[in-house]
Amino acid sequence: GDGWLDPSEATHLQGANVQRGLVYSPTNNQLYLVDRNAGTFVRALDGTSGALVGSLNTTGVTGGTFAANMVGVGGDGAIYVANLSTANTSEFKVYRWENVAAAPTVAYNGLTGLVRTGDTFAVMGNGAATRIVASGSGANGIAVLGTADGSNFTLTSANPIAGAAAGAFRLGMDFIDPNTVIGKSSGTTIQTADLVNSTSQTSAVTSASEAPLAYYSPLNLLATVDYTSNLVRLYDATIFANLTLLDTQTTTTGAVVSNGNGVGDLSFGVGPDGALRLYVLNTNNGIQAFRVVDAVPEPTS
Repeated sequence: GDGWLDPSEATHLQGANVQRGLVYSPTNNQLYLVDRNAGTFVRALDGTSGALVGSLNTTGVTGGTFAANMVGVGGDGAIYVANLSTANTSEFKVYRWENVAAAPTVAYNGLTGLVRTGDTFAVMGNGAATRIVASGSGANGIAVLGTADGSNFTLTSANPIAGAAAGAFRLGMDFIDPNTVIGKSSGTTIQTADLVNSTSQTSAVTSASEAPLAYYSPLNLLATVDYTSNLVRLYDATIFANLTLLDTQTTTTGAVVSNGNGVGDLSFGVGPDGALRLYVLNTNNGIQAFRVVDAVPEPTS
């Protein structure tokens, strides 16, 4: 229809501040949405129509301030959901579903040493090459999880990132490559982190309140959503120190519903039609869907 799934159109988008994690799986053209409204759910939505097609089995998904908060997907279609740990003495848990019909398994359950873990979460790769990162409010480190078998994960590092303020990666985070992530807090500075050397660099974005983000490595594209206005911005991030704003869009109408926590999620993926898609969740404001065309500008003379 209009490209926007309004909360009034879907019960699984209702309730205040309870849907924060979203990811698109090109493997089966489905969106996965974490929904904590009156329970713990991981909803599966058709990636083209937005229709609710089912919910994952969440038996045994327990523990943490939120038992489920954020979601990611591997290149093989495996689904990962993280809880929210709000103390360095509280276990961070990651659950894994082999596919939408599977029961969940515990991929990781342990301490990260961060004051909060699971406000932000990202997954890259598949099988034994799968990498998971997570961070949170008040933390200037990033928990990195690795695996030898593609199913069971261990904490490989949670080092403080030099030059990163506390909470620098608390509102948005995604992989650029297996050893580099990009993250955002409030303010007009966006940050990358080198996970090998625990160093970082910064760049400027347009608005202090654009924070939830996604990165598409094949085209060096960065997308953000402004949680106060619903504006979605697309940047060329080929030169990270000098981001180039390509476009600003919104498909929502009417007043913006307050998102005081500044939370949400974005996800790129190539759809079955071969076109690059971008899905945007600005919490309490529904899901926006875009097709990204002419994303890379023509070279100058």
